Amino acid sequence: MLILYRYLRHYWKLVATALVLAAVNQVFSLLDPLIFRHIIDSYATRYREYSSAQFLSGVSVLLGAAVGVAFVSRVAKNFQDYFVNLITQQVGARIYADGVRHSLELSYALFEDQRSGETLGKLQKVRSDVEKFISVAVNMVFTTLIGLAFVTIYASRVHWSVAPAYLLTVPLLGGLSSVLSRKIKEVQKQIVRETTALAGATTESLRNIELVKSLGLAQQEIARLNGTTAAILKLELKKVRYLRSLSFVQGSCVNLLRTSILFLMLYLIFTQRITVGQFFSLFIYSFFIFGP
Repeated sequence: MLILYRYLRHYWKLVATALVLAAVNQVFSLLDPLIFRHIIDSYATRYREYSSAQFLSGVSVLLGAAVGVAFVSRVAKNFQDYFVNLITQQVGARIYADGVRHSLELSYALFEDQRSGETLGKLQKVRSDVEKFISVAVNMVFTTLIGLAFVTIYASRVHWSVAPAYLLTVPLLGGLSSVLSRKIKEVQKQIVRETTALAGATTESLRNIELVKSLGLAQQEIARLNGTTAAILKLELKKVRYLRSLSFVQGSCVNLLRTSILFLMLYLIFTQRITVGQFFSLFIYSFFIFGP
């Protein structure tokens, strides 16, 4: 993380802009259910209290506000994606260039036991991982934290018991995902190691193809490369099985937690502590919390 921070600080203005745009995008997208709540509580359930002109005027204002916040959210989202892509491409290119420079400055003794394609594969993997990490950190982690803070504040204003119910889901789902993803990380490390070795072996075989043919080792080399490919395929299938298991368990837990919160909110409606509009707004907010 410290190494990545040293690269990101060169683009701190772009990072700050991307984070501000992400916050604006998330906050304005979360205002839509809040407007929906006012439509239900102020007009849909109390339509008998208004004349036609009053009803249409009030509803039109709220619907116009919904269109406005959606427009602002989309504009912020587009600019956010642009700045995030700008950051990832520049940081990724800089890390890759520094990696190549550092590799060329090392002594030959450190490379004599490595294939040429293996080093290139590692550099490309680092660049790809850094770009994915930055994108996920801004587009998912940061926006989820903003959404969680917004929903927690709103839920605490609706009723004190709803906010803790939402907050308790975070460590529960986080701990469950951490436990189940350990095996996936182990398999992924093996896949990266085998894929890097395969890239290096393939590069060396193609570079020395005439020597391989002259020694009569073509079929042996093909069999060796095919064996490595088959091993990588088995690891990929193993990873898919773990991912499906993680998705099933995580989805079941999310459904159970959401149903529990739904039961709590229905009970609060029954006891007349929250309104129907507040119930629907909190129900919609649950998708923002559990979706990522």
